[in-house]
Amino acid sequence: MSPLVREPQQQRSREKFARILATAARLLDTVPFDQLSTKQIAAEAGMSVGALYRFFPDKEAVLETLERSWMEGDLRLLAAVTDPAAVAACASSERFLARVVEAYADRFRTLPGYRHVWFHVAKVPALASEGDEVDRRIVERLHEVLVASYRLADTAETRRRTGLAVSVAVRMLGMAFQEDPQGDPEILADTALMMDRYLFAPARPAAG
Repeated sequence: MSPLVREPQQQRSREKFARILATAARLLDTVPFDQLSTKQIAAEAGMSVGALYRFFPDKEAVLETLERSWMEGDLRLLAAVTDPAAVAACASSERFLARVVEAYADRFRTLPGYRHVWFHVAKVPALASEGDEVDRRIVERLHEVLVASYRLADTAETRRRTGLAVSVAVRMLGMAFQEDPQGDPEILADTALMMDRYLFAPARPAAG
């Protein structure tokens, strides 16, 4: 958590803290971030702006905390979709990757504010290293599952390909939801297909 954010300890304060974040996320579905104010967030959350300032110094701190909570959710989702029982239910690597893509696509559909922030709000510089770590853990875990359950070769080349495949998949997720709040189903299907075909393609001959 940002050192500028006061993390609540008591239950009542934690509830207020959570209400501020939930309210800001909901408002971001309809109000551009540059037009959003702490006064508006506080009013919609049913508290004074002074109460909001007990936890957050400004709206940027609210956004940073909200985005950090989404990244933590990304890792919880990763654990769920790569749980052994979930993996065992997928008869093929493509089916497994399709389930992973669908799980992350659902965040665009269901998380208030997520889609707006993704497309219209500049990345928070303070979260860059944390975001890189989340990405690294996603790549590492997907590679681990594909090796253990779908016979992907465990090599430096397949690790490199997994990283590239995840990077391209993230870009394709953005394309799928750019115009369609439910996500273009063809792009989503092609995302899993692209990942599967690329990851399991024969290794290139060594340069001679």
